[in-house]
Amino acid sequence: DGVQQCGVLKENCVSIPQSYTSFIAPVSSARLHSEAKNQASLPINSNEGPASPSSGMQRAMETPYVVRTHAASQTHLEKGCWTFSHPHHSDVSNESGECSSAEAARDINNDRCAHLSFTDRDRNAGVGCGYGAFDTDVASMSTALGVTTSSKDTPITIHGFLGSFHSVLYESPPKLKKGKDRSSVISIAPSTFSVGMFSWFPLYFPLKSPLLVPPGATVNCSIWRRSDDGRVWYEWCAEVESSGDYGEERTLWSVSSMHNPGGRSYHVRL
Repeated sequence: DGVQQCGVLKENCVSIPQSYTSFIAPVSSARLHSEAKNQASLPINSNEGPASPSSGMQRAMETPYVVRTHAASQTHLEKGCWTFSHPHHSDVSNESGECSSAEAARDINNDRCAHLSFTDRDRNAGVGCGYGAFDTDVASMSTALGVTTSSKDTPITIHGFLGSFHSVLYESPPKLKKGKDRSSVISIAPSTFSVGMFSWFPLYFPLKSPLLVPPGATVNCSIWRRSDDGRVWYEWCAEVESSGDYGEERTLWSVSSMHNPGGRSYHVRL
């Protein structure tokens, strides 16, 4: 967006990547949760050594971490949060009668929010640890045996969420496709994972207090991408409620606190 705002990009410019979609899914992993808590004792500024104050538990548990998951179980299929596409196109013409690429980007608001529900029907053993391609053999085997990621009669514990992405690097215009799929894609979302790629990893959003999910319950996740003049950050929270099947009234069983409000513990400078 910054390159487009300064007027460098032409209206017919092609951006790589052209679009990318963020996904999120609940994860059960005492290992990830423990590792996140351990960050509380580390110094805020490693350059200061022992003189630096420690990060503290709030900062440690309100910071997303890039992780290569091993001892983890993504309990549900991932769901899409939002999509960004580049470049932005404008319908407003400049003095010469042409659409201005720079003007198109100046009024863009990149703040986003998503409210997603993960039901018992979204559980699937095929997603494994949350990093790697969806395993159709495992999914088929679980279905044949009548089981899911966890037994229908067994509660599970959610320790946070895993964020992943699916990015379209380049896609030919429709008139050039000629019936063929002429696109280049990279993805770490399990459902569309780029097999053989080992350069991008999930983002772990911890929960300060793990949430117990009873059999048949629904996990609701709310996540925001927020920004100001110089920063961008994520905020997130979750709740567990009964499914409300068979005409039953929904019951709220547990709620997490809001994590990282206002970017108080974690942000990225623009």
